[in-house]
Amino acid sequence: MVFRSLSDFDVSRLALRSSFLKELRHKINSYFDVLKTLQSGRTFNVANQEDTSEEPFSKTIELCGGLKENFNDLTEMVAEITRKMNRAQNIYQSSLKHLVNKAKTLEATYQGITLFFDNAEAEVISNLSLMNAEINQLKDLDNPIFIDTVAKTFNEAYDRLDLSEHYALLVIPEYLGSSIVLDQWAKIAHVNKVLLLTDFAHLDGPDDVVELFETSSHVRPETYLSNVIMTCNWLVGRGKCDTIAEVDDLFIPPSLALAGKIYRNTISQSSAGAKFGVLNQVGGVRFQLKKNDLAVIEGLGLIPMYFKNGEVMAFSAKTLFNGENLGLQTYSVVRVFDYVSKVLIDYFNRKTFENFNVRTRKTLMQDIVDFLDRHTGPKKLIESFAIKRLEQDMQQKDRVHLELHMEPYFPAKNFLIRMDGKIGDSGKANTWEAAYEQG
Repeated sequence: MVFRSLSDFDVSRLALRSSFLKELRHKINSYFDVLKTLQSGRTFNVANQEDTSEEPFSKTIELCGGLKENFNDLTEMVAEITRKMNRAQNIYQSSLKHLVNKAKTLEATYQGITLFFDNAEAEVISNLSLMNAEINQLKDLDNPIFIDTVAKTFNEAYDRLDLSEHYALLVIPEYLGSSIVLDQWAKIAHVNKVLLLTDFAHLDGPDDVVELFETSSHVRPETYLSNVIMTCNWLVGRGKCDTIAEVDDLFIPPSLALAGKIYRNTISQSSAGAKFGVLNQVGGVRFQLKKNDLAVIEGLGLIPMYFKNGEVMAFSAKTLFNGENLGLQTYSVVRVFDYVSKVLIDYFNRKTFENFNVRTRKTLMQDIVDFLDRHTGPKKLIESFAIKRLEQDMQQKDRVHLELHMEPYFPAKNFLIRMDGKIGDSGKANTWEAAYEQG
């Protein structure tokens, strides 16, 4: 069965697309027509003359004829046709439920991608790549074909002179499981300066989340974890279907919806809270959270999804890094650092083969200041900046040092981007290195 859009997963449409279920539905309708005929006391010929559907009509005649041959008593006829109709209805319901369950994983994927676009609110998503892989394939370290493919794709876009087609976000819906697997992906994200969004396990309540997460060792002072955020409290993709007696709603991982919101908002603005973190087209979450629950989960380093007044919002901006550099604990700050670094690396790469002298330094300084000025101020990337150092290494003449003090929109902290690289020879495309320090 081919699914072309989210509407194809609707239960009623699934039933119509299955030839077996369509035939079974006709049979049930025929049983119902016969039952009405028998209960009314009229002959089947008269009762079915108004039926405009030839197939149910002929089946009704056939069923009635069979009843007359095998049963003389009207009560027995009603009991027999009722038994057959109930059996057919049970088969229909169980078969439809099996079909829905079989399509659930794909339905959740369609739901997640739809929520990404709903929250991105853009007609065109620049440089978007989709990979068709199951979560278990993304966790397979023994056969890392998908891990290697993503790493290669990022490297081809980042390890080059021109960074205009670089990536900014990497979204892996669902839970990657062990820290070993998570670290593998985190290092890929960190090296290529992209933000990895993923999800914690799908659990039934906040206590379960806290208990399992505290034993996971996902939050550590490893710098590469500053490029990772992890959501919890999965979203309601659709309500449970009473027609097939579904026990629970369809839940989907929040990472894709949050990724769309992050794509939509300014890099320096965390997509969290009532103003910037409300997710579009989401009507519920797996479990309700109290104020204390939010504080505990946010304190652990997770990004909980919070339902309030009919809206669902992300309620944290934390990364999985818990080292001393507070800026690296907030993903909006990390994204600003990464963006500025990539722009400067791209700029310096374009200056390859230019000899470093007083005139070159003046040009470089002016270009950097112009770029940062355009991104400084309210509703922009940074609050203030100062170039503390832009000079040639006295021992290694082809090496240039840049120290940029930058104050992002973050409470009472200054940060330093320290960059070292080569200018004046061909070198590698990505010879510039950037480190972020708290000032």
